[in-house]
Amino acid sequence: MPSHLIPRGIRKVSPLIAAPVVGAAAVLYQLTANRTVIIRKIMCYSNVGNCNVFIGAGLAGAFAAFMPTLYVVNLFDAEWTEDEIPEIEVAADITVESSIVGCQVMIEVEEIAGV
Repeated sequence: MPSHLIPRGIRKVSPLIAAPVVGAAAVLYQLTANRTVIIRKIMCYSNVGNCNVFIGAGLAGAFAAFMPTLYVVNLFDAEWTEDEIPEIEVAADITVESSIVGCQVMIEVEEIAGV
């Protein structure tokens, strides 16, 4: 088994969020105190048009994307698993923005103890 697939923490799922438009980030996953988190799965759906989804940290003007831009095609499920996304360990709440209002986003994370 590849080393990046060996479990190191607890798997959790975020609530389903309707992503706000660029410039108005919403909290997608709130980090538990004294832990870090790695995104393991990203699930998106849009019924309001094709869109770009940006996952990062920070709200409003302080938003900084740490994942590559995700493109979601209208009326199609989009899903990326841990083999397809970079393994980035973050010690902050995960936020999301979209190029259009209403794109639905949900993530599965692995929380790791001991910051």
